[in-house]
This record gives sequence, C-alpha cells and structure tokens, in this order.
Amino acid sequence: MKLKHIFMLLGAVLLGLTACSKDTPNTPDLSKTLAGTEWEATVRESDAGNKSVVTTIVLKFVDGTKFTSQSTQQTIKNGAVETEVDDPEQGTYTYQGGVATLLFNTRDDEDNAIKLALPLTMDSSKQQLTGKVPNEAGTITILTFVRKK
Repeated sequence: MKLKHIFMLLGAVLLGLTACSKDTPNTPDLSKTLAGTEWEATVRESDAGNKSVVTTIVLKFVDGTKFTSQSTQQTIKNGAVETEVDDPEQGTYTYQGGVATLLFNTRDDEDNAIKLALPLTMDSSKQQLTGKVPNEAGTITILTFVRKK
C-alpha cells in the first residue's frame, strides 16, 4: 500500500512541475537574437522659455531582420501638455557580437531620402541597448533603450 502512495505522490509532483514549466514565458537568449523583444528610451530636453520636451521611443524587433519604432513627444509649457504621436517607422537590422545595427530611411532638411545606420550596443546584464545619435545642432544624444517586460 505504501508503494502505491509513493507512486501517486511522485506522479502528482511530476505533473505539477510540467504544468509550471508551461507557464514560464519564452524569453529569448539576448546574446543570439533580439527577435520578439520590445525596448523603450526616454529623452528629456528643456529650454530657457519654460518649455520642456519629453520624447519616448518604443523599439520592437519583429523578427530576426525587421524592426519598428514609434515615438511619442510631450511638450510641456506653462503647465499645459501637448502630445504628438509619430507614425510607426520600419527598418531592418543586423545583430552580431552584441551590437544591433538599425538600418532605416529618413529625409534630410531638403527632403532628400537618405539611409542611416544606428549601432546600438547590448548590455545584457542591465537589459539595455545604448547608441549615439547626432543632432542637427552638432551635438550627440545618447539613447538608452531599456527592455520592456
């Protein structure tokens, strides 16, 4: 009789363990792929005219070669908040050696189409992607994307 109870208990434990493993989310190995992950960066800028601008960029890696990005800009002036959401943009990327290189098309000041490449370096211990973006004023903005859960 004891042997039967031991097998029943062992069976119940095994069923419980397999049920738990099905609930565990499928987290990709970030050293190999970014596919299926979503990242967010926030940039804050202020000027002397009592105006501040907060831009949030959401970056989604759709698969092993394509990404989408969308930015939301909030302008705060004298306590009033104005929100502007840009259309989603698409592009391709490569990911090798912990560096994701985003390739996308944009337009310059004269409305000419140009191709840009933005390298983002992975820090997997912090779950961050970091890159440098040159501005029109000749300065560089550092973007730090944090992985969204």
